[in-house]
This record gives sequence, structure tokens and C-alpha cells, in this order.
Amino acid sequence: MRSQHLIGGLAAAVLLAGGVAQAQDLYVGTVALEKGAVVLTRCDLVQNRYVLRDRKGERAQPVAGLRQRLKTLKAPVYVEVIGDYAEQGEDHVLDVIGLENLKAGKSCHLSDALGGR
Repeated sequence: MRSQHLIGGLAAAVLLAGGVAQAQDLYVGTVALEKGAVVLTRCDLVQNRYVLRDRKGERAQPVAGLRQRLKTLKAPVYVEVIGDYAEQGEDHVLDVIGLENLKAGKSCHLSDALGGR
């Protein structure tokens, strides 16, 4: 009888875990088109780079919309990306949930502020 309760409790925990949302993070940087891909260069000392892609199964397609807008926006283009980190081969990838504070002609990179670019 006790093992049935334990199994029932474990089954309930598994079902509840399936509904828990994944953790997301905020990535701040500039974006540009590179070989058809939207690439974020993060505003950190290392300037980490991430390929942006729309999350599978989502109706919203923020990266597809951004890809089109980048063709006409004045570089650099600042953006705050809300997303989940993933790896695709050797590339660092962000599955994008949303884009915030998109601003053309703005940079957050120290090298741009110092005139090094």
C-alpha cells in the first residue's frame, strides 16, 4: 500500500514538473545580419555572440520580424533579448521569447564609446 502512495506521488510530481516554465534570461547587446542570421553581440567585456532564433511552437516570430527591420535600420542596433540559451553545434544560440527597447543608432559597447570601432 505504501509503495502505491509513493508511485502516485511520483506520478503527480512528474505531471506538475511538465507545467513548469523554463528559466529565461535577459541579454543586452547589438544585433546585425550575418550570412542571413540575426546575431547578437552582447555588451560584456568579452562581447559574446549569439545566433538568435524564434522559439519553436510559438506564434510570435520576433526574430523573423527583426531580420526584415535590420535591412533598413541604421547600425548599430541596440536591443534587449529575453530568451533561453541553447547550443547548436559550435554556435551559441538564443531561443527568443521577446525583444525589448530596440533602438537604431545606439550602442552599449565600451569600444564604441571610446571610438575604437
